[in-house]
Amino acid sequence: MHGTIFQLEEKPLRFEEDFACEEDFYDDFVGIIADYVSDDVDRDVEIQYFIKDLEKYGVKYNAKEQSIIFLEGFKEKYFEERFIKLKEAVQKLTFENFIKDTLEVWEIKNLIDKKYEIYIYSNESSWMTLDEFVRCNLKEGQKYYIGTVLDYHF
Repeated sequence: MHGTIFQLEEKPLRFEEDFACEEDFYDDFVGIIADYVSDDVDRDVEIQYFIKDLEKYGVKYNAKEQSIIFLEGFKEKYFEERFIKLKEAVQKLTFENFIKDTLEVWEIKNLIDKKYEIYIYSNESSWMTLDEFVRCNLKEGQKYYIGTVLDYHF
């Protein structure tokens, strides 16, 4: 299966060395999360999918600048539905399923942090799931510049 890594930086990317590359993921991403990372993607198409996925939570995209702003309230909208589903899943979880590697346990983990979907990379903080980025690093109203877009296989 495949996922996508998006580089987001708070400052414009001006030089080639500012852009992430496959090799930036060899030491601690490949072998842990992914089998491999590749730059063989249609960057513009992947960005459009990314923006379309996030629009319902509140983003503003500037194609000319290759920038994205996560609007006020993004975090709440992003996590609201999953939080409700998480509470329901925990209520249904039995002790027998909790102590095993079951679909119910996987579902709860995935509602908290989608490990095999979109990753965000920045030169400042390395890579993280989109969920972790939204929880820990996202500054609503901040302009982020989109750099490299990579594919990964898991």
